Amino acid sequence: MQHRIGTQALTAPATSAMGDKAWMGFVVFVGLAARLMHIDHQSLWLDEALTLQRIHLDPLGLIVDSFANRHMPSYFLLLQLISQFVAGDGWLRIPSALFGALSAGMVYAIAQRISGRGAACVAGLLMALSPTQVQYGQEARSYTLLILLIAIALWGLVRLAEQPQRAARGWRDPGFERIGWAACVFGTIGALIVLGDAEPWLIVCNLSLYLIWRSLRDERAAALAFRRNWWISQGLVLAVCAPFYAAILAAGDGQMLQKFDWVPQLSWHGLWVTTSSVYLMRIAAVVRYGLLPTTMPWLGALVLLLGALGLYRMRTRLEGRILLLAFLVLPLLLLAISLFKSMLVPRYILWSAAPFFVLAGLGAASLPKRCQPMIAMALGLLCVVNLAPVYRTETKPRWDMAAATLAAKVRPGDTIYTADPNAPTMLAALQPKGAAPISGTAMVTPSLDLALERWKQGSRVWAVNGRSAMGQREDLDVFKNRIAALGSPAMQIPQGKEITILMFPAPGERLN
Repeated sequence: MQHRIGTQALTAPATSAMGDKAWMGFVVFVGLAARLMHIDHQSLWLDEALTLQRIHLDPLGLIVDSFANRHMPSYFLLLQLISQFVAGDGWLRIPSALFGALSAGMVYAIAQRISGRGAACVAGLLMALSPTQVQYGQEARSYTLLILLIAIALWGLVRLAEQPQRAARGWRDPGFERIGWAACVFGTIGALIVLGDAEPWLIVCNLSLYLIWRSLRDERAAALAFRRNWWISQGLVLAVCAPFYAAILAAGDGQMLQKFDWVPQLSWHGLWVTTSSVYLMRIAAVVRYGLLPTTMPWLGALVLLLGALGLYRMRTRLEGRILLLAFLVLPLLLLAISLFKSMLVPRYILWSAAPFFVLAGLGAASLPKRCQPMIAMALGLLCVVNLAPVYRTETKPRWDMAAATLAAKVRPGDTIYTADPNAPTMLAALQPKGAAPISGTAMVTPSLDLALERWKQGSRVWAVNGRSAMGQREDLDVFKNRIAALGSPAMQIPQGKEITILMFPAPGERLN
């Protein structure tokens, strides 16, 4: 009888661990399915077009171009490596989808470690089905890899906070918390060398380590040992990452903040768009800096309530204070900077959604236990319904359509005038496969004076009104008035919601 009881006691934790792995796998599967579904539905926008151009440079050229544009080259080198084994450009967004799905799994792991499976399922599903997280999981940029690495570092901090005495032991001690320190250090290093948006995480990490060190203040020897480990870990982080940031400074022109002139000025509208899209399950238009209609407008209020419950529940625990720091430091820091230089946009605070969703999961776990499975299931279904508009709404300008139209219609000697100075890049990157380069058939220019001069010399002009990135879009009527010297357009071709092509015949040309 005693032997049977002992066997049951041993197998119960193993069964529970297997169950947690299965649920974590389910969350990752849901996140990956949400990101792979219609992954090619949206056109590439400017940032993705630049990714496409950069990975086709030679490795040295890629590194130089990345640093010159204030980007870390690591993610682009990864994509360039993958490109050696796949054909075409359609795969560009797949790594982001995978990293985004794994981020949902890490959010599950953090919540599960703190509060168990109920909290983990809610937190993981929120991360897996957040419209903004899915949108960036369908974009050929490094944001989802950054989120994954910071989630790994946060998981390591939670481990250290749970066992500060083990975290304070010597590195060779058998009881030393190696996994927690390794996750924290290497997650932080990885995040910092992938994207500069991770810089505020260094503040979060060190404030969190300070709180853990303070928790050992009554154990002087342990506190000293922890401080030694803390300094060594951060010395390693700085030794690895400092050369990357020195390269960016050396390649730049010393006007770093001036490079963010495209960010809209701080406003209540901007605050609402940013917080709603990142934390409250709303869908944002990528270039219009606005929210799109949603099927579940009150879902955000429910998630906010769960987050508040989670924060209240964790208010006295060290892990709760670390989660609060990970959630608040980034948006508050960018908000403070934005009082002088606007920098508050959704993608710059994207990684702070991970600790927020963990708090929401912990809030759900504070509800009666018998209700938790039903709550997780209902919340997951609501998130699926809420996500549906992402797949049928145009959130990025259809430069692919514009490039295809122009490739089919322009003829030698034509001129293409673009209102957006980055539009020539978009047309070159998205021209149809197998078609002759548009720039080889017609002259593509953002200069209206040049377009007018060529028109006077007998060139047809195709005027393209539309934006390639975030910023103000010139109203079509205003655009027509500005180019009125070209006369009346013979054709007006809408390309999705954001782009219109106007064709002006050459002076004296007769139209069939």
